[in-house]
Amino acid sequence: MNRISPASSQGRLIGVWRICRRALHGMTFGAQSMIGATTPVDIRDRAVLLLLATTGIRNGELRAIRLQDIDWRAGEVFVRRTKGKRDRVAPLLEETGAALADYILRARPKVDSPYLFLSFTPPVGPFKCASPVSRIVRKRLRHGGVELGRVAGAHLLRHSLATQLVRQRRPINEVAHLLGHRASTQRRCT
Repeated sequence: MNRISPASSQGRLIGVWRICRRALHGMTFGAQSMIGATTPVDIRDRAVLLLLATTGIRNGELRAIRLQDIDWRAGEVFVRRTKGKRDRVAPLLEETGAALADYILRARPKVDSPYLFLSFTPPVGPFKCASPVSRIVRKRLRHGGVELGRVAGAHLLRHSLATQLVRQRRPINEVAHLLGHRASTQRRCT
């Protein structure tokens, strides 16, 4: 697969990443303090939350990430199997990268699987459906004191990122690009 973005797209991504870094500084600190890194499950869950919250990726996109999809030097995550059937690149902020590295080096089960996030429940392997990721998000947000409505999961973090960026008066096309939307005229996060 070709991971190289066109030059114009790369310039837009750099701008969006800088915006995200500023917008999410408080959110990443909150996630780190909300989840103590005492057990392998805690370490994994913190990495999951930070990756979802700082990139706006969907549940299915998170589950499809492979170890080889992280470009540590460039600070990017290659996102495959998107809703629009197009692969894209998402920013990997420093705090999120540190949480991912901590998970990979200290907590990820030692099994032969190309997928980044694995279940600790036997049989150990990648998450096969959306439910486990949604449960992680709900459990950790409730534990952090966040009141949740009836529907709350990974999509809530995606929506929160989009809302924060729009409130900061970021151009809608930058927000759409970060979230992987095709048309810059879309106003809703899906």
